[in-house]
Amino acid sequence: MTVRIDSFDTAGPGDTAGLTDRLGALDPGRVRRLALLVKTEGNADVNDFSRELAAWRAEEAVLAHGGASLLERSVFLHSTGAEGAMTPFGYLIADLTDDADGTDGAVGTDATEGGGTLALGVGRSRIVRGGEIGSQQHVALAEQAVTDAVADAGLTPDQVALAIVKTPLVGHDEPTRVTSAEAKAVGALGAALALGEVERSRVVSGAFGRDLTLFSRRSMVFSSSEAARVEVLVLGNRPGAGGDLRIASGLLDDVLDAPGIRRVLAAAGAGLTADGTVADPGRVAALLVKAGHRHDGTLRGARTTVLTSHIDPDKHIRTVMSGVAGSVLGTGRMFISANSVHQAHDGGGLCVAVVRAAGAAGTGETA
Repeated sequence: MTVRIDSFDTAGPGDTAGLTDRLGALDPGRVRRLALLVKTEGNADVNDFSRELAAWRAEEAVLAHGGASLLERSVFLHSTGAEGAMTPFGYLIADLTDDADGTDGAVGTDATEGGGTLALGVGRSRIVRGGEIGSQQHVALAEQAVTDAVADAGLTPDQVALAIVKTPLVGHDEPTRVTSAEAKAVGALGAALALGEVERSRVVSGAFGRDLTLFSRRSMVFSSSEAARVEVLVLGNRPGAGGDLRIASGLLDDVLDAPGIRRVLAAAGAGLTADGTVADPGRVAALLVKAGHRHDGTLRGARTTVLTSHIDPDKHIRTVMSGVAGSVLGTGRMFISANSVHQAHDGGGLCVAVVRAAGAAGTGETA
């Protein structure tokens, strides 16, 4: 199997021209798994349906290209909010059977140093019922979906660099609802259990969103009002995997931690110039960041207006991090999400980079 990553810009939430072009380069019969990670420029308010529009149009594009079979093998994550320096865009990630893209499963020499190349796995829970939303059962469903995705990728839990979890916040069979933060909390703790990052005895309902010393170190969690199941995408380096992509991840101290971003990029194989910018942005296939703010709104001991402004805290965080990460990467094509509850220490975040081996030909736009 060989994982391929392409990126595409969007002119608006409903624009699928770039996606359709990237899909056209894939033989649907050779796609084992397909994932879309898309940033839209919606305002993320309760009555903002830009994400739903983008997801609907993306499903149409995948259905038109590969039919219901390809759609069933696909997962979609559309995240609202492209403030600051971010370019509204998406990543198309495809796990292809050998010889699907002319590589014959070849592994790039530079990419294999330190434990293999990129592998991908997908997992889904059963439908989450209304009485289970935000409960211990919700955590258990998230844990099992992550476990299934790890197995699907052929990875062990310690080989996982990133588990992306999309979890519902509204009950499927009744209008039971939790907040976005609560849904993210249970998804993150479920992932942490599956990856062996926390003690099971500490994952109790009273800890959700409150015990901030309890967190995963390799998961990004997103809540969804339209999803009925927990859906998971797992990425990690697997010895013997095909392709020339390598992934690395690491925690960030806070929203200003540019050195942390550089460390992750370097660990994935990216070269850096003397001034700390990426030397060859074309080799960076993807950069994803989950960022957060401290519960008291302070940053490095100083007061901020993150919690007192009329602007939603997540918008503050995405804007700041887009500038910090963009100054290192040299482009606005990066996937940045806010609210790192149980996905890092209080006020911290997670950075993930996927880099092509030196000399490898890139596909799509620069990340």
